[in-house]
This record gives sequence, structure tokens and C-alpha cells, in this order.
Amino acid sequence: MAQMFPKRISPHTQSKAEQRLYQAFKEQLPDSFLVFHSVHWLSRTSRDGEADFIIVHPSYGALILEVKGGAIRYDGELGQWFSNDIPIKDPVLQAQENKFRFLEKLKGLPSWNVPWITLGHAVAFPDVQVDHDLLPALPKELVLDALAIQDLYKWVCQAFAYWQSQDSLKELPSTALETIRHLLSPSWELRPLLKNILKREEEEIFRLTEEQFSLLDFLQGQRRALIVGCAGSGKTMLALERARRLASEGFQVLLTCFNRSLAERLREQVQIPGVEIQNFHRLVPAWVQEAKLQEELAHRAAQVDEDFLFAEVFPEFLVKAVDIIGPRYDALIVDEGQDFSEVWLLALSTLLKDPDRGIIYIFKDDNQNLFQPTFELPWEMPSYFLSRNCRNTRQIHRAVIRFYRSSTLPRAIGPEGRPPEVRFYSNPQELKHHLRNSLHRLLQEEKLSNTDLVVLSAHKRGIIQPGQRFGNYTLTEKWPPAPNEIFWSSVQSFKGLESPIVILVELDATAYPNPETVAYVGMSRARNHLIVLADQALPAPIHKNLIEKSG
Repeated sequence: MAQMFPKRISPHTQSKAEQRLYQAFKEQLPDSFLVFHSVHWLSRTSRDGEADFIIVHPSYGALILEVKGGAIRYDGELGQWFSNDIPIKDPVLQAQENKFRFLEKLKGLPSWNVPWITLGHAVAFPDVQVDHDLLPALPKELVLDALAIQDLYKWVCQAFAYWQSQDSLKELPSTALETIRHLLSPSWELRPLLKNILKREEEEIFRLTEEQFSLLDFLQGQRRALIVGCAGSGKTMLALERARRLASEGFQVLLTCFNRSLAERLREQVQIPGVEIQNFHRLVPAWVQEAKLQEELAHRAAQVDEDFLFAEVFPEFLVKAVDIIGPRYDALIVDEGQDFSEVWLLALSTLLKDPDRGIIYIFKDDNQNLFQPTFELPWEMPSYFLSRNCRNTRQIHRAVIRFYRSSTLPRAIGPEGRPPEVRFYSNPQELKHHLRNSLHRLLQEEKLSNTDLVVLSAHKRGIIQPGQRFGNYTLTEKWPPAPNEIFWSSVQSFKGLESPIVILVELDATAYPNPETVAYVGMSRARNHLIVLADQALPAPIHKNLIEKSG
């Protein structure tokens, strides 16, 4: 039985001819054959490639197969192919072009070091019988017809024999087969962004849902896409994995985000050759410095306020820098896309070697929009939605979802977990008392590590600040904290990150930009346990949401 990729044919496959061939290949070819169905790949230098089937064997090579069902007709005067009297593209030309695109793709992979591979193309007309050569470029040996389906092994060997030459390799090395398999049907697993997890979960591996896995496979052939998902749906991990896949294919990738802390944490934990990770506010000065525009930028900065500087001047100078240095990347991936203005995105696109066809993926969650009042895309691109929360426990998810604004509510698939703890305070002394007790219980009574938790403030500088001491621990903005410290951050700075335990403090009516958004962002950072210390004077609807979902 052949090794089929995927193991089960996609339910979205509409072609009856492809369905029949998939089953026939699976049943008739021995397990030394690898058969890939409905595959796509991107190209840096030419048109992107696709194939209905690619058949691979270590001793024979690879065969690109284009499938056309129904009655097949060719009009020589018009040079036109028909299927059931409906005009279709030239299947021979399609197979031939995709053969060369596949070879170009293999040669561009960093892991491909095979000097020669037998690579052929053929067509499949499984609903008709062919008794003679159809065209000078289409001999009978390269046509899989209804009769050939009865003995597919014989036909496949015949097609490979047609293309084999004396100088081809006798055997493809296992590394070459693995490279092809990984290109056309990659398998992978991802771990959480934060390595420190609670003891009872430290050996669990974070696996993306089937929905996300399918989306990544689908994006294999997409040059541009907008991916929308709730907090905890794995957008950042998907962005990282897409960047890694593109880099493994030889693309130069820029992964950018709004949050500096997120960019720094990603660079610390993930090092991918061919991928540069930088937040927008650090990216622009780096390019300005390389283009020697620092003095000009400093002069402009002295004339405008900070908001205008970041909103208008930074993207203007990024474009200037690119004009001097030149574009550098094949692909642009934007995480936290809801915080990027249309002007920023247009400026970032100039970093692409091909701004019109360059690869662009944007990941966003409008409910985490802390910095941009509206989100507009400068280009049309297909949208895809992640509807499952795979980061938070279900108890935390149910608390967070009360602050989620969308017509479609996401579903949690994680463990049930414990109900979040919500405590209200009426004055600063009571707030500090609640925080001191919570830290003591978590660190002393339950024996948790200080790196298992973070104190998130709804304010950049409020009642609870770095440098303050609670029991034996001092709050710090430095990560990782020393043994006698607890990591503190504002909700804004921690956006995009996560922690096993979050203590959200100072949630009040003055939280920026509003308490509902801050509650959603801050609470959703907690993977396993959540504690909220909220102002008793919060508006009644927010107060009610916290109580109802606190367990």
C-alpha cells in the first residue's frame, strides 16, 4: 500500500477522477512509493507551482501528474483542449510547467544537495481509453487512462522508464526523500512561547488544533492572507511557524509586531535562520541608522509630538531608508496586525523585493486593539478565522469571553482548570493587601516558582509599580526575574505574551483605552490560573461580568 499524503483525501476534493485515482494509488502501489495529492508551493522567481499528484520513488525519481476527468477532446485547429465539451487548460503544458517549477523549488531549498533526479510529467484521463499517441508531446506511455487504472504499478513504472536516462541517480538518498516529504506534506508540533509552565503540565506538548494545522497547510500556496483569531488561538505561534516554513524554503522573512517585549521574547526563544524578528518601533530606527538618516529624523522629531512622529514620520523615513538601501525581504509577516495603521503597512511593504507579489501574512484580533482606533488594510486579501482557544483553560476562557466583541464566539478546547479569582478593593491599601496575600499563597503555600507568574497592571504607572516590595519579593520589569523578584508589566507591554499565572491589578474605569479591552487582553494572558484585583467602583456591566465568570 502506497504512502499517501495526506493519509485521507480532503473532503473538499470535488474531482471524481482525483478521488478514484487517490484510492487506486493507495491500494495498488507498494509502500516504497510516496504519493502526494493536491500540493502547492510558492516561488521566489517564477509563477507558483501546483500539482494534482506527485509520485515519488527512491529508485525511479518523481512524476508530476495532471488529472482531467470526463470525455477528453483536442481541437488542433484551435489548439484547445476540452473536457465534456468545456474548454480547459492544456493539461500537458500544465504538467510540464509544474515539473520545472518543482525542480526549481527543490534546487532552491537549503537542504537539497542532490545533483540529479529523474523528473517527469504525465497526464491522467481515467474516464477514457487511449490506444495511440495523442500528440507529438503526448505519447501513449504518458497517459494514464481507464485501462491503466487496472494495473497502476505497471503504468507508473512505464512512465518512469520513459523519463529515466543513463546518468540519473540509481537511488535517491533518504535525506532527499525527507526533503520532498517535508516540502509537500510537513508535519510538526509547537511548544508554548513560555518554557516555564506549571509542574503538573510541564511535560505536555502544545499541539495546534486540526483547524490550525489545516490552515497552515492551505497557506502553503497562498501569497497573502489575513488571519483573524481570538486571544489564545495561537496566532503568534502560527506566524512563527509560517515564517519558519518560508525560511526553510529559502525565503528571506521579516516577522514584525507592535509590542517590543513580544519581539524580544520571540528572539530569545526562537532563532530561525532567514527570519528577522523586530517590532516596528525598533525596526524603523535600525533602517534609518543604516541609511544614515539619523540627523534628518532627529530634526523632524523635534518639530512634532510623539504621536505624530510614530504615526506619520516613522513610516515616511522607513520608505526613505528603503529607497537608499534597497528592499531586503521576500516575505512580510505581521503579528498584532490590529495595532498597525494602513500607512505603516504600506511602508513595510516597500521592504519587499516584489511589493506587488511579495508574500504578506497579517495576524490580528480586533478585541486587542489598544493603540489604533480602526484597522484598515491597504490591499485586498482573503481572510481566515481561528475559532478555537487552545491556550487558556476553559474556566479562564469563559471569564474572558464576556469581554469579547464578535458575532461568532470562539470555543475553548483546553483543560477545564480552576475558576478565576476576583477580588474587589475600595482603596490603595486594600489593593496592596490583596496582592500581598495572593503572592504569599502562590509562592509560599503552594510552592510555585516566581517565574510561573506575572503581575499585570492596567496602568503604565499606577498604584502598583516596579520597585515595590511585597513580603520577600520585589516587583521588577526585568525578565527573567531574580529569585527574590516578581515580574511586573503593564497590560499594553505584555500583549502577545502569556504566563501560567496572571495577577491582573488596578482594573478600574480609567484603564486605557477602556476597561473592557484591558480586561480582555490582560485576563487572556493567563494560561492556567487567573487572579483579578478590580476597583469596586467599576461600571456595573463590567462588575457583573467579572462576578459571573469568576466561578
